[in-house]
Amino acid sequence: MKHIKQTLVTSAVAVLLAACGGGGGSSPSGSSAVTTPTPPVTPTTPTTPVVIPGNLQTTVPALTYSAASEEFRFVTAFNDFRRKLGLGLLVQNSSLDKAADSHLQYVLANDVNTGGTVNMGGFDPVSGRPMFHVETIGKQLFTGVYELDRAKAAGYTGIYVGESGTFGGGKGADVAFETLVKTIYHRAGLMFQGPTDVGIAVGKNRSQTFVLEFGFKKEQYNASDYLGVYPTDNQTAVGLHTGVETPNPFPELSTSNADFPTKTGYPVSVLSKEGTTLEVITFTLTEAGASAPLEVRIMTRDNDPLRHLQSNIAFLVARAPLKPNTIYSAVFSGRVNNVVVNKMWKFTTDN
Repeated sequence: MKHIKQTLVTSAVAVLLAACGGGGGSSPSGSSAVTTPTPPVTPTTPTTPVVIPGNLQTTVPALTYSAASEEFRFVTAFNDFRRKLGLGLLVQNSSLDKAADSHLQYVLANDVNTGGTVNMGGFDPVSGRPMFHVETIGKQLFTGVYELDRAKAAGYTGIYVGESGTFGGGKGADVAFETLVKTIYHRAGLMFQGPTDVGIAVGKNRSQTFVLEFGFKKEQYNASDYLGVYPTDNQTAVGLHTGVETPNPFPELSTSNADFPTKTGYPVSVLSKEGTTLEVITFTLTEAGASAPLEVRIMTRDNDPLRHLQSNIAFLVARAPLKPNTIYSAVFSGRVNNVVVNKMWKFTTDN
């Protein structure tokens, strides 16, 4: 972990001392000594970086899903998450809804767990991506290999589409959304700043599969001095450990046993503007009343084993689960494109 080296620059001011004495003394050479005063040095004022404003969607039309539906609850939770982080909101898009539903039906028809032949937890040999996000030509209900292909087939005219999949397990949208937020890679996807549109589909299968699509025709972006954190300042009911996901961001931990619930804390993330480089100098998490911070992992693009993280994101993950009903203090110091940034905040875990 790197620390800031503080350099103290001191301007030496030369002081001319005139000695007063009687008797008409002279210099050893017999001539008068004349000293020219050194002009004072004016300190240089650091230049404040010019802030480039963003173009965020801060209000969006009302959702057309039924207010009692899981689709409504999920997209509402997604926009609330983005609002808390200071990101732009997403507009419901009927074409992305259609693309999400088409892919959901493909997954349910072809998953080995529901009678099909595709292991959705496996990896595509061509793209390296989980098979959940890749459709195979010739399989039933195929509409397109990748997200953008499927969205275009559904009538979406945007130039970018991303996708996430999660499961409610019969407990609904709140559980399904938190299942994504408590991870590393999937939370990073939810924090992508560019998307403006969203679509969702929810299965009635036992696992209650959710398929989320988000995209843009013209991306939105944050101001150049943006710095967001999650959990947010004074947030309550925060989870205790990192969630299991595919692919696995921690190769040393097994996703098939109790490693994640016993060897990780809830992920704490810092986010700068898309396209910037966020450098970590120090990043700590301390339990209220403790004299020393927790032992943690710091994860950025530089040490991400799969290189999925972008350069504007940093994660802190404790090496043990957080304690329930406990206040934690996070302290971050770093640089965004070589400009020093500092942030201190607190949150409280769930009971």
